[in-house]
Amino acid sequence: MALANALLMLARKAIATLYVVLLSSTQLHAQSSVTELNDAGWKALREGYSVKAAALFGEALALRPNDPVLLMGSGVAAHERGNQKDAMARLTRALELNPRLTNAAKLLGQIAFDEGDVDLAIRTYEKALKNAPNDTDLANALQALRRDADVHHTFGESRFDRFRVMFEGRPEESLAAQATKVFNSAFFRIGDTLGEYPSNTIVAVLYTDKQFRDITRAPEWSGGQYDGRIRIPVAGAGQKPELFEQVMTHELTHAVIASIVRHGVPTWLNEGLAQYFDGSDPNAARRRMKALGRSIPLKNLEHGFGHMGQAEAQVAYDESLLAVGVMADRPGFGWTRLLHRLADGQSFGDAIGNFGFSYADLEAPFAR
Repeated sequence: MALANALLMLARKAIATLYVVLLSSTQLHAQSSVTELNDAGWKALREGYSVKAAALFGEALALRPNDPVLLMGSGVAAHERGNQKDAMARLTRALELNPRLTNAAKLLGQIAFDEGDVDLAIRTYEKALKNAPNDTDLANALQALRRDADVHHTFGESRFDRFRVMFEGRPEESLAAQATKVFNSAFFRIGDTLGEYPSNTIVAVLYTDKQFRDITRAPEWSGGQYDGRIRIPVAGAGQKPELFEQVMTHELTHAVIASIVRHGVPTWLNEGLAQYFDGSDPNAARRRMKALGRSIPLKNLEHGFGHMGQAEAQVAYDESLLAVGVMADRPGFGWTRLLHRLADGQSFGDAIGNFGFSYADLEAPFAR
């Protein structure tokens, strides 16, 4: 988790810098129309309109196809829209034309890691450091990547379609094969409901319990984690295949959501959808909430559960499942439209109002 957070923070800092600087008039030296399109593209990205940004950069690239700044902008827009292969291609080309675009290298490295290509991420950061030797964030991210590579260099790999499952040792090979089957089946079930089937690579790593705790630093109550990669401890998985499948489906849901919406999904919505798809029992959640006699406002559950103790986390998860159930119970609820509103930078409170719901409606199953 520390590695994924370091890479994500590095990429976010890079994108934030790009949004502020806009990289226009000093580097483009182009006719005013290209400069204006570039400026408008970065402005659209800063405001959360990645589709508009992609169109603006595309129009500018038609006029100047080998401009590294425009290619970088187009790569950022593709990344924000979840088109990681396009993003990597454009960022790679931008760096070929101008290796000093450190922010492009930071984002490319993070995407490469998410796509399971740690070697590419390491090479990208090594090249970037030659041009920015005093960038401590970049140096720290490279060090973390090398540690990750050291941990996983003995792991085998099972591949199926868009999925890569890493494992250590022959005993886990059959679990990896099972995991790819579960992922493939659950992926289309999730996509059918959410209305999208992201094409990016999804990487899962199977660990011993000790490896999982050491690498993720997850709380004791956590049975899995998604931080750009799905990470699952497999102790006892052979004896409890139903639980193993549930955890894999839960974490896969997080991966699919992250591929559709890069930022802005409240944690309770993310966890509620993950439980909805993993088969968690809403009736059991209702019984626990009724017995407890207290609740937490959903607005207080927007930014993570990892700091919570087990009892409080159970409340948070139960509320999340029940709140998502309110939306899911409406036939034909527009999950795709909701997620795209969030992807465009709209707050959940504003977005859900367009569907005729309020926070009070969502909290009705457990409100006191």
